[in-house]
Amino acid sequence: MPPSPIVLYPLTLLGLLHHTLITQSSTTSTTLIICSSRETFLQDLLQSLQQNRSDDEDQDSTLQDLATPSLHNLFTTRHIKLAFCASVQALLAYLTAYGREGLTHSVEGQAKPRLFLVNALALHAPTPSFSAQGLSRAFAAATETALNTNALLCVVECQVKLRKAENDDYEDTNMSNADENDQVSEKSEGERDPWEQEVSILNVSSRRFGSNSGERAWAGRTVKTRSIAERWFLFQELDANKTREGLG
Repeated sequence: MPPSPIVLYPLTLLGLLHHTLITQSSTTSTTLIICSSRETFLQDLLQSLQQNRSDDEDQDSTLQDLATPSLHNLFTTRHIKLAFCASVQALLAYLTAYGREGLTHSVEGQAKPRLFLVNALALHAPTPSFSAQGLSRAFAAATETALNTNALLCVVECQVKLRKAENDDYEDTNMSNADENDQVSEKSEGERDPWEQEVSILNVSSRRFGSNSGERAWAGRTVKTRSIAERWFLFQELDANKTREGLG
């Protein structure tokens, strides 16, 4: 039976790469399912680097660990794979295909692979599926995939500033400036806990009630994203002083 899926927090994108590298084993594989395009991933990584420039010692250590072509880095990166899913539909399709492939090629007694689901909340945010219904569908698919492949599933939502939606088809579902002003605190978006966001129970239609009068779209009862995730995953807070320890 595979280990319980977990949510690892808090992590920046740079911190995720660092954590993945230093906990990578030479006897297993790791797949990072990045919920964005390759171009957006690189932009977010650059932003993560810029946001962390003020953390002198920790930043220098992290960059050195990532950039130094040590024997450990050269060996372990051979076992790490990146997959990019730039839409909710692409993510669900990838998880389905990955799960079927795992059922065919899994080997009894082999070390459990690791499967990281990265920024699923950010992927759903500009779409009508940013709801308990939509997120549950994605989390259920990821959990089933991990079960089929006997993998350790780790869900990570990296703390970065909100980015423009990659899919313009959902442009009319984005909040207006007035809505954003009501919800954004004095902290920057990069400092807010993504698991404290409130979402509606059901998928929100792209046709916004009251949009012509400037009123906020009616979404009904809401729930925090953390509450949704807790139905599927255990939350594991990372200690900055213990990042070199494995996942157990």
